[in-house]
Amino acid sequence: MSITCATDGATIRYTVDGSEPNETSAAYTGPITVSVSTTLKAKAYLAGWTPSQTASAAYTIDSGPDNMIYVPGGTFTMGNTHGGGGSDELPTHSVTLDPFYISKYEVTQAEYALYLQPSSNWTSNIGLGDDYPAYFASWHAVLKYCNLRSLAGGLTPCYTINGSTDPADWGPVPYYGNPTWDAAICDWSADGYRLPTEAEWEYAARGAVDPPDYLYSGSDDINAVAWYSANSGISSHPVGSKAPNELETYDMSGNLIEWCWDWYGSYSSTPQTNPTGPASGPYRVLRGGSWIASANNSRVAMRHYLLPWDRDLDIGFRVCRRQ
Repeated sequence: MSITCATDGATIRYTVDGSEPNETSAAYTGPITVSVSTTLKAKAYLAGWTPSQTASAAYTIDSGPDNMIYVPGGTFTMGNTHGGGGSDELPTHSVTLDPFYISKYEVTQAEYALYLQPSSNWTSNIGLGDDYPAYFASWHAVLKYCNLRSLAGGLTPCYTINGSTDPADWGPVPYYGNPTWDAAICDWSADGYRLPTEAEWEYAARGAVDPPDYLYSGSDDINAVAWYSANSGISSHPVGSKAPNELETYDMSGNLIEWCWDWYGSYSSTPQTNPTGPASGPYRVLRGGSWIASANNSRVAMRHYLLPWDRDLDIGFRVCRRQ
């Protein structure tokens, strides 16, 4: 927000809590950033002059969907910016993304169980409880979850399988190769829940900024932000129990490895805008670290890939929505 005064030499004093400004209130020196709903009041002062009338403006900030973080659009450098790592993390390249929302946390077991049958593989040894992340989920199962959650919320589902967006028409989730499910289509204009693209995931993991270019999501100290093989006790942990990154998203470098939308493929060196990955392939991308992963495999640039029907004890997901 910017404030101006027509009187040369006047000092603008302002408040952002709805109170009346006075001569001891904060002095305006440049545009003010507002991230929550705010009533701003301002008054101009100049020695020997009567103070101006109070100007007031109310700003309502949409907080977005519950437990989701707004990710502003922008351009970032995708890929391995630190050296080392795998050859598939190169070349680094410029990616520009539109704004979107992403889950603050990995989808929890309580959230998953609202729409799909809880897994019998959720055990106390690996992590069991409402606030634990939902693991042992295949890419196929995640598509069903997203559309069921969208329909329950009155939103337009993103995914179409065999001509239908209603998972009731899809049949059981396959636990083997299934060309029909593999050919799922994503409607990027729909307002429902979906998986992040690989680029969206990395952008969010980097805090939607290039500097400070941390090795892990939110820190160069993995122990501060991630559950991984050296500190997890060989199990998952309740979501959000480590520090967040700059966006206030949690566990993007460790707890569960997370599915993305994209088919796995090589990077291009040319700048990309809203990339969604190759048109086809045998493997889907996963990103992030997990409670069983090494520190090296938990870096923000690290890429993983599995068959879309694969499930495991350290595989989970988080969801996105368009802005």
